Amino acid sequence: MVVSENNKGAQSLAAAAREPFAWSRARMGRASQSQRLVVMSNRAPVEVVGEGPNQVTRPTIGGVSSTFVRLLEHHGGLWIAWSGGKTAHRLAMPSPDTSRYTVLLLGLEEREVTHYYHGLCNRALWPLMHLMPQMCHFEGLDWTYYQRVNASFAHLAAAETVPDDIVWVQDFHLALVPSMLRKLRANSRIGLFWHVPFPPEPIFRIFPWREELLRGMLGADLIGFHTRSYTEEFLTACERVLELQVERKAGVVNYEGRQVSVRSFPLGVAAQDFARIAASEQVREHALRIQKSLGTPHIILGVDRLDYTKGIPERLTGFEHFLERNAKYHGRVTMVQIAVPSRERLAVYEQLRREVEQIVGRIVGRFSSNGWVPLRYLYTRFSPEELIAYYRAADVALVTSLRDGMNLVAKEYVASRIDDTGVLVLSELAGAAEELVEAVLVNPYDVEAIALRLKEALEMSPEAQAESMRAMREKVNRNTLERWAEAFLTALCESSSLAERAIVDAPSH
Repeated sequence: MVVSENNKGAQSLAAAAREPFAWSRARMGRASQSQRLVVMSNRAPVEVVGEGPNQVTRPTIGGVSSTFVRLLEHHGGLWIAWSGGKTAHRLAMPSPDTSRYTVLLLGLEEREVTHYYHGLCNRALWPLMHLMPQMCHFEGLDWTYYQRVNASFAHLAAAETVPDDIVWVQDFHLALVPSMLRKLRANSRIGLFWHVPFPPEPIFRIFPWREELLRGMLGADLIGFHTRSYTEEFLTACERVLELQVERKAGVVNYEGRQVSVRSFPLGVAAQDFARIAASEQVREHALRIQKSLGTPHIILGVDRLDYTKGIPERLTGFEHFLERNAKYHGRVTMVQIAVPSRERLAVYEQLRREVEQIVGRIVGRFSSNGWVPLRYLYTRFSPEELIAYYRAADVALVTSLRDGMNLVAKEYVASRIDDTGVLVLSELAGAAEELVEAVLVNPYDVEAIALRLKEALEMSPEAQAESMRAMREKVNRNTLERWAEAFLTALCESSSLAERAIVDAPSH
């Protein structure tokens, strides 16, 4: 679940349908009894709370993490991540299958967290990847600590893995790990998945350590992105920034005698689980209660982490323009904006929260009348079941990210619309727009366009809704989380074999 951190609900999604993945040891190439999957990420699937005899382990998993957990439960292996604090832990995780897996939690000092995570990751790479250079802050000390933390991850992985292991590194927090690990274990099979967008080369050039970042990523055998456009931007950066030979048709970068594969793997959701929960009597009744409590024939829903990349101020202003131009909908439509607290330690996020609250107050003050409140703002977290009830209750999902790697809220909404009703209004700049072309697409920076698309969505005929939703649900049901993971790992095995042949066939000097 994208925005929920409710453990019981998240576990209900993760526990569904535990059949073995089609990807298996037989498809790993150099199969052996010692072969394991090693997942590396900044965020851990569990957290350790309490001290001494009162210490307990609590799951923190969401949708994507639950897929990695299932893979590790079935195949065995390791998950290496930051503990969330200063203390390191080694945890043997119970498994319903035959294999057990281990979670290794790396401790980071407060100074490391400040510069590596809050600094380089959140104040430099995050805005840069989302085409917001005006939000970037580049500090040499942040980069120094980013290198240091990545080196700690790489050394831990090298100490804990054997050559047959398959290492799957997650996201921009650990971009240097592939190269660092490659130097420590030359024959490791390493994959990197980039969960955020990749910017055009002129924007990427703003990053002071652009060459080092690319070389760090190119330590992998396979680099995956959500969309073809991100893949193309990365290949262009390799070609122009590092002046490397790129085979675009094959999706290959020739680097230091190796062939690095670069491909797109659109991330999916656990579609069957969303449909199952959406069909439950509990969720159906909750959705009816939501509709009754709002008291209007039409409901528009926004669901996001409170992040400046999500376009919440622009979305709310677009709704305000809609109300200005469509008096006939006064008293007949309610917008619900769910905003999940995020990165509250950073000043820019506190400023965003205040801005959103001011816009909400203005809209409510301008248009409320006769007991009708046009906008409900919910600054909180919801369980998966509660969120899916909102998905079922809403006639329109309004997803207006200014830039998004994929945006799983859009896919979750589609997966939950089991009666093929409802309309998805989707940002053209979200990765999901490359797949869900049947949605009502909108420029998220254009508040007038948002107002027009809202009217179009609310007035769409039931037949057109069903046609659009059926087409999108078919795609969401076909490209699930499990198939995404299987496709990446299968391609990683094939890519590492190609890389090995490239090394063997390289001319000697």
